[in-house]
Amino acid sequence: MLSAVSFSQVEKLERVMNCIKAKDINCAKSAVDSAFMSAEVRADAQAWYYRAFVYYEIAKKDKFNISSAARDTSLNSIRISNNLKPEPAVIEGNKGILKKHAEVYYNMCIRYLYDSINYDRSSLAYKKHKEFYLLVDTGFVFKLKDIEYYSAVGSFYADLFNNNNTKAEYGEIGKIALMKVLDLDPKNVSATFNLGIIYYNQGVNLINSMDIDTPLDKLEVIQDNSTKLFKQSLPFMSKVNQLDPKNLKALESLRQIYQALNDTEKSLEFNKKLEDAKKGN
Repeated sequence: MLSAVSFSQVEKLERVMNCIKAKDINCAKSAVDSAFMSAEVRADAQAWYYRAFVYYEIAKKDKFNISSAARDTSLNSIRISNNLKPEPAVIEGNKGILKKHAEVYYNMCIRYLYDSINYDRSSLAYKKHKEFYLLVDTGFVFKLKDIEYYSAVGSFYADLFNNNNTKAEYGEIGKIALMKVLDLDPKNVSATFNLGIIYYNQGVNLINSMDIDTPLDKLEVIQDNSTKLFKQSLPFMSKVNQLDPKNLKALESLRQIYQALNDTEKSLEFNKKLEDAKKGN
């Protein structure tokens, strides 16, 4: 029952419920907007819950849009409802809608990542997912989910960069995401390896930018910068080798890094380790 509102206003909100039961969202929107013209209704926590639900349903058409007026209206209605000290059943109802909004934002962050290749929007959607999920479950620890999300971002952008080294921005996004993974999980082999590969390929990209017409002074700068990138790659690949000594990709990468650094002895050492690993030794 809606104890805070008069009988006439209860009738209006019952019309909202009847529209919802009939799955007529346009009817429900018209009914709830009409009901909320009353100050009495606007003082009732359960009425705001109804409004949150109706506008959540309306927002479904915007499920892959980061901006949605209907979604914002639904979320704001939940905030107001909770501030009006609702009954336990309404609190749980509000949490249910919040959880659905959080799920929409998570699906959105994945869509923006893989389909749109838009990290800024993907990251924003993921932050909103966390924000609203924590309103549902205040004790939830996001560490594992953060590792999962930023590993996906880092791996995806590392692959994009490795397949097209001219897209320097992909490499930078990949590095930022992978460093977030290592902050949370310092022994993450995949993130460590992908970081090493990005730095190595950035160095290769610089070397490949040289040609016969490149001025001598510019050649020296390119060589110095490429050497720095190979040296930045080295500790990541060495760490992978420590964590997983039989990792063939890491052994091959270390062989190539030392070759690029003109360290023949080390390059031959890792070439032998690579051949032994291939034989199962």
